[in-house]
Amino acid sequence: MVMAAAARRDAEAELNLPPGFRFHPTDEELVAHYLCARAAGRAAPVSIIAELDLYRFSPWELPERALFGAREWYFFTPRDRKYPNGSRPNRAAGAGYWKATGADKPVVHAGRTVGIKKALVFYHGKPPRGVKTDWIMHEYRLAGADASSAAKNKKGKDGTLRLDDWVLCRLYNKKNEWEKMQQDKAAVAAEASQSTSCGETRTPESEIDNDTFPELEDSLPALQGIMGTTDTILPKEEVQDLDSDWLMGINLDDLQLPWDDSYASSFLSPVAAMKMEQDLSLFF
Repeated sequence: MVMAAAARRDAEAELNLPPGFRFHPTDEELVAHYLCARAAGRAAPVSIIAELDLYRFSPWELPERALFGAREWYFFTPRDRKYPNGSRPNRAAGAGYWKATGADKPVVHAGRTVGIKKALVFYHGKPPRGVKTDWIMHEYRLAGADASSAAKNKKGKDGTLRLDDWVLCRLYNKKNEWEKMQQDKAAVAAEASQSTSCGETRTPESEIDNDTFPELEDSLPALQGIMGTTDTILPKEEVQDLDSDWLMGINLDDLQLPWDDSYASSFLSPVAAMKMEQDLSLFF
């Protein structure tokens, strides 16, 4: 995803705007100069807004399909009906659905209402147990009887569920999570690339010589001959015999310590020695 986002066309950069200028139109400018032009088949002031079926995707899949943007993204998209005989739009999209929040707001241009702005929040999962997310969308649609009659005529001629040929949507994440995710992915990719390049400079273990100093191994017999180590090494049985021979001539009585009153009193405190003498006097 990082590669796709990095390789996409940056329509805003192609405008060659002076430093500090951004494409950040007002609601009136979006409807009057972009949505009206697209609905009428005229060219927009600049080709900077992508066209796609927005309701086929989850919102986190849309930023990489936009022509520009890091925190908000713009799209032209058609809308379909939820039911063949109704006028409610189908809000199912990707892995969830869009749910309207708040009241619709009119968009006024030159003293008249030219469009309607609706705010929507994306819920992940199926209704009514969807989980609310931080993805927000502002949907701009044309106002007036002409747009409504055009949609009805469209349905009557080809029998499709098409409600509007084009609406304009502004998409953004309330907590800028998508931008943070891209930064984290870029950092992980850079770290992985760096570790891969470092790994290529390491010597494979299969190429390391496991021989332990062959020169020393060749000279070891000569050193043993000089030091006489081979003559001084005794078999295990002889070592055990030497360890036991010194006990053969010792009497068990010689190993017993002398025990008398003076010898015992040297290990006792004065009080304990006095008490011991009193106890022994009872027997003599």
